[in-house]
Amino acid sequence: REAKLKEEYRKEKEKVHTKPLGMAFVTFQNEAMTAIILKDFNACQVQGCHCRQEPCSSQFSEVLHVHNWSVTYAPDPQNVRW
Repeated sequence: REAKLKEEYRKEKEKVHTKPLGMAFVTFQNEAMTAIILKDFNACQVQGCHCRQEPCSSQFSEVLHVHNWSVTYAPDPQNVRW
């Protein structure tokens, strides 16, 4: 029975790495930089990029569906299941 449970656990653990959570955490040098990026990204999303300048797109923007992203401050690390 224990061997069966270990095998089920191993299989489930392998599956976890193939299913993306659909989120990412990005860190910046300081709070001011974070605030600027958050404000600019969200302004571009709401106003259709009528902000200071057009955001830099990349060859991956369309594939990553950047237009569907929501950008917010991360929760406290103690509130995240790592």
